[in-house]
Amino acid sequence: MSTLIFLDTGVVGKLIHPDVEQSKTRLAQNAKSEVKESILEAIECNKWLETLINKEYSIAISEIVNYEARREHIRRIRDRKSGLEEKQKALKAIERLDALITKKGVAYFPVTCEEGNVMQEAAELWAFAHNNSYVAYDADLIIAAQAVIIKRIGIDVIIATTDTEDFNRLLQQHHIEARRWRDIKP
Repeated sequence: MSTLIFLDTGVVGKLIHPDVEQSKTRLAQNAKSEVKESILEAIECNKWLETLINKEYSIAISEIVNYEARREHIRRIRDRKSGLEEKQKALKAIERLDALITKKGVAYFPVTCEEGNVMQEAAELWAFAHNNSYVAYDADLIIAAQAVIIKRIGIDVIIATTDTEDFNRLLQQHHIEARRWRDIKP
């Protein structure tokens, strides 16, 4: 059985960080501490993805992750209160997202699929979460539902994320694991 690494929105957010180019490393080193950490982590995450792709790992992004990653950047571009630099960074992030979605070695999974009803599966997961006294975000439920359907057709799935707790509670019964992206070693 092959394994698919399904990227969560938090990971994609790092991959599309507008200041991630290698030439920006100096900028990161001179930036304020939280900005510096954010840029350096984004650079590290991009190197991690390239290593996975070069070692021919199967990587995928859900359509819902595209939506989540894109919407805030569109809002910033259209917000009259956003400054020119902020709008340029948002445009750069969208360009990086478009490049990531079409990148060789990265599959794009629409919310609808022939293998199963994603939204119905997400509703099942929502009911499970609420019956077990915890709340899950809709996008996480949709990503988890896609992982369940992918697993059902015979492909192991690992969700690469920045926060494993919600996914692991939802998916434990399906024997699907979420791991912090740094813990997925190529």
